[in-house]
Amino acid sequence: MTRTLLASTTLLSVVLFGSPVQAAVSNPTPILAVPELKISGAMSFNNWFFNNRQIAVPGDPANTPQNRKAYGRGQLFTVDDTRIKFTVEGKTDRGMEYGLVVTLDGDVNGDHTAREAYLFFGGTWGKFYLGNTYGVQSTMAFGGWDQWGGTEFMDGNFDRVINFTTGTLHSTYLVGDTNRDTKLTYLTPRWNGFQLGVSYVPRSEHRGEQNINSITSYLGSKKKPFDTDNISSGLNFIHRFCNGFEMALSATSIFAKSHPEYLTAPKRKNIASFALGGTFSYENVGFSIEYGNNGNSRELVNQNLSDAGQFLDLGLSYTWGATKFSTGYYYGWRNALGALNPSPATILTSPQIRQKSTMNAVSAAVDHKLAPGLGVYFEYAHFQMKNPAATAEANRLNAQLASSGQFAAPVNNNSANAFIIGSRLVF
Repeated sequence: MTRTLLASTTLLSVVLFGSPVQAAVSNPTPILAVPELKISGAMSFNNWFFNNRQIAVPGDPANTPQNRKAYGRGQLFTVDDTRIKFTVEGKTDRGMEYGLVVTLDGDVNGDHTAREAYLFFGGTWGKFYLGNTYGVQSTMAFGGWDQWGGTEFMDGNFDRVINFTTGTLHSTYLVGDTNRDTKLTYLTPRWNGFQLGVSYVPRSEHRGEQNINSITSYLGSKKKPFDTDNISSGLNFIHRFCNGFEMALSATSIFAKSHPEYLTAPKRKNIASFALGGTFSYENVGFSIEYGNNGNSRELVNQNLSDAGQFLDLGLSYTWGATKFSTGYYYGWRNALGALNPSPATILTSPQIRQKSTMNAVSAAVDHKLAPGLGVYFEYAHFQMKNPAATAEANRLNAQLASSGQFAAPVNNNSANAFIIGSRLVF
């Protein structure tokens, strides 16, 4: 390990300053110190109690256990958000920061091992990130989720126990979000509270050493539309007033060329989505808000009645001592695509009608710190989901996936509740 780090340091010194041999003759002090390794991590254990009013769709031929995971009511233990993070940081004598980050995913699901892996370089000119990590559409944004406690409500893992109605919007992420796909990100220095950032992804759903697949989506077994030349941008402003009031505002956007999940699937509209958000705090009280608009991102090119939806998320918190109380609200809505004859055989060509899809959700959580890095929390969330076109939209998806052998059963209008008792360790 030490030899490798020393070799890397020597190579970097040659690139930045010329031959290290000449420097050693005139100055016995090394130009660059050996980078330092830091280890951090986190893990949560959750005990879920849940119930869903809508479990299955009677008479649906695709509604079989192997085609759809349906939850009724019950209890579940989960281990969530387990990770170990290794950060190697160095600094040149001229002030440039550099290093790498590798985050290992400890969730026991077999999907992947490395959660993040990227290099970074920073100085008075700004900062670069190169590799698998989140883009500016996530890291520079502010929203209601800044205040959410417990499992973090809509940013948590409620899909483990909730049957989300087909065609409802239930995410705080913009359509086109590249998650931790391999990317290049640049952030400007912060000037008078302002900062700009941009992330570029040549091809979404591609990470690390994966072989490129230009015909279908590739990441894992979850076939879905993907993007090329994905560019996300962010602008935020942070200011602390002399009376202790703090304010942070953000504007983020994503533009990309969208492609269908299969070569024979219908074409999709390009990505054009944006979000506006803000966080405000004074002493022990915090309030955050965000509005997101996905426009027609990834909608079928031959459909003009449906859209990708809009959302609003709010968060309010109050902290006293080692305890924090928070509450959240989420409302998502979109124009869903129905049909006068919603059979799988004719759904792509039959007359279409416009339907309204809505998602209302509220939460309340109490977090209590037991020791440095160790805490417990209690959270309750209620979901109310409606989409009159749920069956039609599921049939449309089945028509698109007919050649792949995959099927999706619809989840009609549903209401659900979940209560969580959890503990978290962060170090």
